[in-house]
Amino acid sequence: MRLRVLILTIISGIIIGGAVFFIFLKKSEHNKIIPAQMNISPDRAQAFLLPVSEINYLPIRNFSIPEPILGAKAAAIFDVKSGRFLYSKNPDERLPIASVTKLMTAVVILDNLDLSQIYTVPIEDINVDGLGADLYKDEQLRGEDLFKLMLIKSSNDAALTFASAAQKLGIDLVARMNEKAQMLGMADTKFTNPAGLDDNDAFSTASDLVKLVRYVQKYDLISEALITKSADITSSDGKIKHHLANTDQLLGQISGIVIGKTGYTDGALGTMVLRVAINDNKDDIISVVLGSNDRFGETKTLIDWSKKAYYWK
Repeated sequence: MRLRVLILTIISGIIIGGAVFFIFLKKSEHNKIIPAQMNISPDRAQAFLLPVSEINYLPIRNFSIPEPILGAKAAAIFDVKSGRFLYSKNPDERLPIASVTKLMTAVVILDNLDLSQIYTVPIEDINVDGLGADLYKDEQLRGEDLFKLMLIKSSNDAALTFASAAQKLGIDLVARMNEKAQMLGMADTKFTNPAGLDDNDAFSTASDLVKLVRYVQKYDLISEALITKSADITSSDGKIKHHLANTDQLLGQISGIVIGKTGYTDGALGTMVLRVAINDNKDDIISVVLGSNDRFGETKTLIDWSKKAYYWK
């Protein structure tokens, strides 16, 4: 009798347990969201769980290549595509930048002045640095030629002539340069002279100059002038000729240069910015060197190092 009761109890437990399991299973299936209910086709159901886009980690550092040793006070290499610094040394240190200033001068000139006009050279804008005059008193040049002179030869006379012409129009070129710097987020930059001759009060940083070089890319006339190795211009009357040789000695030594600007004063020492197309023109890198006794050598070192120290594909 006891055995029969035990057997019936076991059978009842199995039946009740099975019923509970069946009810739970049906409820789970009812609450389950399937692709059809979400308007997602079955073959896309798995893809729905994946991220919308994958992060691009290129370029990838090859740590078997040690960082370069530079004598410059500040330096940087910036990858434009990934938007990150590949190397930096004192990137936020405020330093004089000499004629690299003329990059911003060129931007403001194109924004505010007409290069199709004729510009007359005032005597007070000639040979201000005492290193020799590029122009003659009352010489007249077309704006396009004066612009080339300022960038290719890095002429101080040309930069100051533009500033004088702007002043006659009620435009403070230096003030506009500082306004543009603030617009670009160059918070550690101050301009006091359109030629870059002030080593005491004017300054910028490697980080800020990366922002400027990235912005300058939109101005074709600046890029075209800066990659021109040499050119000949004449005064508007054709009587005075000027041969211009680019101050960038790396033109022809480094392939893919898009923008390059040099600078030097006794206070700033050698300065240089360079933008170079790499990886079959799929990417650009920007180098900045400030306060260097070998601006060309150290710039080339940075460019060569970045190509070796990172995998680009």
